[in-house]
Amino acid sequence: MEEVILTVDVGSSSLKCSAYSIIHDDDHSERRDQNLDEGAPQLKEHNEDTLQSQSSPVMPLVQAIPGAHASRAMRAVCPQTGHIEHLDHLLLAADECLESVLSSLQRQQQETSNNFIVVAVGFSSFSMNLVGLDDDGEPVSEVATISYACNTSEVVEEVERLKREMSEEEQRSLYQKTGAPMHSGYALAQLRVLYGTQPILCNRIHAWQSISNLLIARWTGQKQRLASRGFPLSYSEASWTGLFNFRTGTYEESALALLSTQCRASLPARLCDFDDESLTTGCWDPKYAAKWPSQLLSRTFFYLGLGDGACANIGSKCTVPYRIACTIGTSAAARICLPFPIITHSTNNDLQLPTSVPDAETMDFHVPNGLFCYRIDRYHILLGGALTDGGSAIEWIRELLGLEESIKFKECMEFVEASIGKQMEATPSTPPVPLSTPLVTVPFLSGERSTGYRGGATGVLFGLTRETKAMDLVQSCLEGVTLRLRAIVQRILQVLDATAKTTKGSQIIVSGKALEANYVWRQMISNCTKLPVLLDTYTMDGTSRGVAILIRSRLAAALSPTTRTTTPTATGDSFAVVHRIPLEALCMADPTNHVDSGEEHHDHHYHTPQPGSDVYWKKLEDQQESVITAVSRLFYTSHHSVQT
Repeated sequence: MEEVILTVDVGSSSLKCSAYSIIHDDDHSERRDQNLDEGAPQLKEHNEDTLQSQSSPVMPLVQAIPGAHASRAMRAVCPQTGHIEHLDHLLLAADECLESVLSSLQRQQQETSNNFIVVAVGFSSFSMNLVGLDDDGEPVSEVATISYACNTSEVVEEVERLKREMSEEEQRSLYQKTGAPMHSGYALAQLRVLYGTQPILCNRIHAWQSISNLLIARWTGQKQRLASRGFPLSYSEASWTGLFNFRTGTYEESALALLSTQCRASLPARLCDFDDESLTTGCWDPKYAAKWPSQLLSRTFFYLGLGDGACANIGSKCTVPYRIACTIGTSAAARICLPFPIITHSTNNDLQLPTSVPDAETMDFHVPNGLFCYRIDRYHILLGGALTDGGSAIEWIRELLGLEESIKFKECMEFVEASIGKQMEATPSTPPVPLSTPLVTVPFLSGERSTGYRGGATGVLFGLTRETKAMDLVQSCLEGVTLRLRAIVQRILQVLDATAKTTKGSQIIVSGKALEANYVWRQMISNCTKLPVLLDTYTMDGTSRGVAILIRSRLAAALSPTTRTTTPTATGDSFAVVHRIPLEALCMADPTNHVDSGEEHHDHHYHTPQPGSDVYWKKLEDQQESVITAVSRLFYTSHHSVQT
């Protein structure tokens, strides 16, 4: 019987469902032979099976099942208001994608000797997202939804009002506890505006829940539990709201105190890790069990939702600090995973944590200005920065210029590649080659998150002349996004230098549709950040893969009962724990370790900074920073300072 994990990834522009098989110890030799026979990507004579044999007797390993995936392209978030659009269509699309994957598994089961059993369903979603529900567990209105993408003038003004009302020390303290800067993309200001301006609508809101929880309740028949606030919210999804203390694993009281009593009473009553056992015992609603293949769904565990950024790191094998995950989809981000457990020292040995790793209550960890810090699970945090516009900035310029056709955009990218070649003519000992285009782009089309979090920020194109061509505009947009990622990476490297006392060996692992398809952009990121960049073809679709890996690392049904323990939390409660393998072990004997040794790889998978490129990018960085400084006073016309 082949055990299967189903993953549902709700993105801001698409929804995906995938199936992963669980790899056990006795599967290794068979899987290795199968991978070689089927031509699976092999980098440096390794495949993922070697992780198992070289690091631990039990590893959270999964493998995508060919053909068992489905997706729907759909815009889920309104760019300016941040409202979640057409939620009913989104939920229906999730039904259809899951049904398609189950049908594929059933078909493969009939055509081959494989017998599948779905043992777990996991979720990731764009973060943050919250949906207001009525007393029947139904969404109240599109207006009663909030997300990371909000950049309305009302919410921006509310952020500035909060900054005026709070002292600088109070703002710093809140930032260090929640890891979330004061910004319109978080729940605090959005909820204050909603409850302050829509009292009649808010009277109908009985509970706030995430999209992941809506899907779990939909498929397990627990809609009323949603309405009664009986559904817990995962640490991961709660952390992205900005109302969660990532150090203690609880709501941050100083943040809740800024919300109305009515609003606080509607928030999820309980927060927990994504493997909360009150949900893993769920079963399929009869409506779905009747129409979907029952033999596949006889014993399924459900897991709470996870932030898509966290899953992208795990799925890209960026589970140690020196591996920086860089993702460009609709948005863009650069992040690292750090060990930072909520639990106390006394339980570290039981949970296989290094004795040198302190717990979150005692560790003197400072979140640098310009970065976020979210909790992944009870053991790890995610440190990094995000841009609201990543791939969307390129899509915008393509649409604006009529370059939607692939052939036209390909011509532009050939121009950009040639331009990069000219940049290499500059060296520290020779005068810099003039910029191939005088343009400077500030890609804040939907507002700014990292690193300035300036309220009301907008995009800027500086340097237009009559000589400006469409290709120049495309190149400038690519450069604009790349430079903002550089600013994030520089801050991450500063953290690594301060905590690990070195940045040696740091590398960027890229993922996301935009970077998987565009090797020129990958080279630009390598040149700009002065770091090696790797596209690991084995980890494409990293977000879904990350969900499967995290679940596999906790799935008690797939492990021997002797590996389960009961562990007390800092509050004295107990929870069942699988004798898990730390995520850090995923990087041992990894197929991408050829980066560490400096070996090159074919097919544009591996990029190193090109000699002389730093001259060009430093000049461009200075120009972009000068433009941002010059126009930032226009973003929000206030005499009060903004966080920089």
